[in-house]
Amino acid sequence: MELKQLKTFLVVAETLNFTKASELLYLAQSSVSAQIKSLEDDLEIKLFDRIGRRIYLTTAGEKLYGYAQKMKGMEDEIYSAVSNEGFDQGYLTIRIPETVATKYFPDIITRYHQEYPRVRVDCINCSDHALPRELNSGRIDLAFLMTDSLHMENVKVRYLKNEKMVLVGSPNHPLVKNSLKGKTMSLADLDHQTFLLATTD
Repeated sequence: MELKQLKTFLVVAETLNFTKASELLYLAQSSVSAQIKSLEDDLEIKLFDRIGRRIYLTTAGEKLYGYAQKMKGMEDEIYSAVSNEGFDQGYLTIRIPETVATKYFPDIITRYHQEYPRVRVDCINCSDHALPRELNSGRIDLAFLMTDSLHMENVKVRYLKNEKMVLVGSPNHPLVKNSLKGKTMSLADLDHQTFLLATTD
């Protein structure tokens, strides 16, 4: 097992996509796959489940992710300590819905990068069912959710603000036509309607 393999594993685990990981690592996809296969052979364990075109971390993969992050953090600290440049570098992994990230994060990330240029910030889409495990294992550092209520054990939760939800429809849709005529729409009117929704995973 080599640190290079663990670094590759971290990127694949964070993106859950070999193609995207290869682009971020500037490696051929075959090289990324070979490193993961070699790591699995060394550990004699399967790190990813492959279902169709999607991949998921196995239980063993989730455990390794936490250790790999710690090792990468130690490597960053060693470089910082030796070069006497402080500890303002490393990784910050955030789960956040794409719609929220698109609206709020460009300015925030720009300011953060100006202050901490050597910290790599990875934003991945949100999956609330796994948040407690991911936060406590160190797989992610921070998460943002859009939800009516949230109760999680061993996780510090902070309310930030309310967000308005807007329905957008075709001008030819009966509900839109009624709305334009000034008619009030109720929740019952939404029964049996088809919606396109952004997924959280």
